[in-house]
Amino acid sequence: MLTPDNSLRYGDGTVYDNRKEDIRFSCSAVSCELESDTVVFTRVYGDPGDGTHDMCDLMTANTKTRRVPTAAIAAGTEICVRDQDGNVGLVVVETKSTAIPKIGFLRVDLTVWRKT
Repeated sequence: MLTPDNSLRYGDGTVYDNRKEDIRFSCSAVSCELESDTVVFTRVYGDPGDGTHDMCDLMTANTKTRRVPTAAIAAGTEICVRDQDGNVGLVVVETKSTAIPKIGFLRVDLTVWRKT
């Protein structure tokens, strides 16, 4: 579960009680978002399951987006991710709670396909 107090390491999916890892969830009084200094994001539009390795590899090849607002995402939303080493991943939102930003959270599932 991602909260404004922790972060997710992209390489192994471990959540740490710090804000130093690859993927962070942040909330302000106005909005919430996923953010990173080390990976890029792009949202998958279409049907559930469209976020395949090939789709994410294609969609993240030239993107530079390091923030994804959570206002328009819901459970089941798929977000493609790529790190600087070319490893491609998929974040699937399982639960989103952002109505009260101070206690907001995202529960996500992460799949990483290592570059070969």
